[in-house]
Amino acid sequence: MTDQAKAVEVKTDEQKAKEFIKDYEAICDKHQMRVVTTPAFRVSQDTGDWRIVLQTSVGKLPKQ
Repeated sequence: MTDQAKAVEVKTDEQKAKEFIKDYEAICDKHQMRVVTTPAFRVSQDTGDWRIVLQTSVGKLPKQ
């Protein structure tokens, strides 16, 4: 049987999400860092209206 003839496991979106979370948590534990999202207010340059944006950064995990 060739590599092309082998059955490919098809994962649902839920299975992919669970696998991603598991891998992400393992990386966070390894590096003691996590992606952090913080809301912030910004003024739109086009209209002058205030808007809420999400700023994403990397931060250290709190010590337990």
